[in-house]
Amino acid sequence: MKPQASRADIMPVILGGDMSAYPMAREFHEAYGVRTTCVIPDPIRIIRTSSFIDTCAIAEQSDELIVDAVCRLARENPGKRLLVMANQDASVARLERIRDAFPANVISPLPPHDAMVRASNKIEFARMCASYGLDAPRSEVVHLAGADPIPPTSIDFPLIAKPAESSAEYVALYWKGFKKIYFIQSQIELDQLWRDLRAEGFSRDFLVQELIGGDDTYVDMLTAYVDQNGKPTMFASAQVLLEDHDPKLFGNPVAMITRPMPELWEKVGRMLVDLGWRGFANFDMKRDPKTGRVLFMDFNPRLGCNSYYACAGGINPMRALVNDRVDGIGEVQRLSRKALYSRAPASLVRRYVADDALLAEFDQIVRDGLVFDPMRYRADSLDSRLMGWAMEKNYIRKFARHYPERTDTAF
Repeated sequence: MKPQASRADIMPVILGGDMSAYPMAREFHEAYGVRTTCVIPDPIRIIRTSSFIDTCAIAEQSDELIVDAVCRLARENPGKRLLVMANQDASVARLERIRDAFPANVISPLPPHDAMVRASNKIEFARMCASYGLDAPRSEVVHLAGADPIPPTSIDFPLIAKPAESSAEYVALYWKGFKKIYFIQSQIELDQLWRDLRAEGFSRDFLVQELIGGDDTYVDMLTAYVDQNGKPTMFASAQVLLEDHDPKLFGNPVAMITRPMPELWEKVGRMLVDLGWRGFANFDMKRDPKTGRVLFMDFNPRLGCNSYYACAGGINPMRALVNDRVDGIGEVQRLSRKALYSRAPASLVRRYVADDALLAEFDQIVRDGLVFDPMRYRADSLDSRLMGWAMEKNYIRKFARHYPERTDTAF
């Protein structure tokens, strides 16, 4: 997609410089022709070499240094509205802590605190889903703080175990062999996980959840935006074809076919409005192959690292944001185009699609040329385009190592 003529009144600022930041900067560039500034100690190479991304280097990601950096950028650009965003759970939590310290020309598009607290409570989220005709998997929250014995789970094995929220504390454990999501087959195995986590001093909550069968193609994604008047103004959705199987990134979609899901949009929209939500929300869902139920697995108070799938489907999330917070326009966007969003080569993704009808649909989309990789942007520098190509091809090596053959459970 070609960038639009540049606007001089807005300046996107992203707290981060990873694989989720580049697509957001690209979305701003396509929509408004603007440069984005990433506030980060060490951005990834595709960002460092980009022709439309600037970096504001800080020694570390601390509240004080980020506030200083954003305030400096605001002083240096007094005629612009700074749109300060985050797209990782820990960064969103940090932005909520510090946003009151920013000057008047800074916009931090986050939901109200009370709404975020309710949405982040996994048990409360399941209750909310039920009241709006949405299903959620059976779940238990396990408190690892302290030394009290953890009782056996009442959820049938095999099951899933994962952190109740993403945190820098848990991410640091990846380098010691801990995983983003665990496939647990017995109580003995689950008890050992609790001992290992406590031995490392991890004291946050974990979630134990029923296992929903089906491979990656049974996963769906939904993204929404609610404006400052409480009106849902954007909906996007997609069927996942393949997820990342690297233990540190497990569950992050790698390839999706964009699909309108108006019935779910309507239910989710009502829930978000009644919750008092504002800004972006992202939901992970899975269809139970036994019953056909769509179960809502996660509610994220952010766009998500695969936000560019909305652009593949014909709409741009940053237009929803700028229309609302800068221009005061209530334009409604609904994803309508069927397309393939993929970070990996289409030939690799195709190997993991077992359903014949879905495979035929996939092949037709590829023949039609509606294939979009968020990291491969023709308007960027040669170095960044080459890096985007290399990142795409790297998935061949990753899947050969972590998920060489598809399974019926995706584990």
